[in-house]
Amino acid sequence: MRFLVSLACILLAASLFAPVSPACAQTVSAVPLYNSGVHKYRQGDLDGAIADFTSAIEINAEYWKAYSSRGVAKQDKHDFEGAIQDYTRSIQINPGNAGAYSNRGVARRAKGDLDGALADYARALELDPQDAYTYNNRGAVRSDRNDLDGAIEDFTRAIELHPDYAEAYFNRSVCKKRKGDAAGAQSDRATAIELDPRLNR
Repeated sequence: MRFLVSLACILLAASLFAPVSPACAQTVSAVPLYNSGVHKYRQGDLDGAIADFTSAIEINAEYWKAYSSRGVAKQDKHDFEGAIQDYTRSIQINPGNAGAYSNRGVARRAKGDLDGALADYARALELDPQDAYTYNNRGAVRSDRNDLDGAIEDFTRAIELHPDYAEAYFNRSVCKKRKGDAAGAQSDRATAIELDPRLNR
């Protein structure tokens, strides 16, 4: 059974404010390219988004948002190693970037590095303990390692933080079924489908 995981929402259009200090000049000149990349990403043009994020980075090599966002686009193209490199660079520039840790965890899981994924999720939750998506994603890794109780605990926490989180209900139903809790699994699956009919498969 494939678990449903989520990428952190980090693709946010940058805002421009005046006046601009000289120290911010590089970032400001990179902002239109970054925003263009965000727009292209949202339109499904991953190659165009990657090109724009790369151009923004060429203008400002310390633009951590551009690295993180390029990592998301690369991850969507299944370039997990490239995504990991971008998330890592984003973290080096901004160690408080919880979203980059969480997203790197998703990429590491995709490459089979479960220990690395768990370490990234742990750090992401230290930085942002209210992130339901990271709890859900960590639950998927715990299930991969047959830690069903730990997985259910994480999915439950995700639901507590985000009561309409259909994927977390769905994932918890899978673990409950594996533990032999047929009634609990059926209840969670029904809730998941009610919240998102696309999960009826």
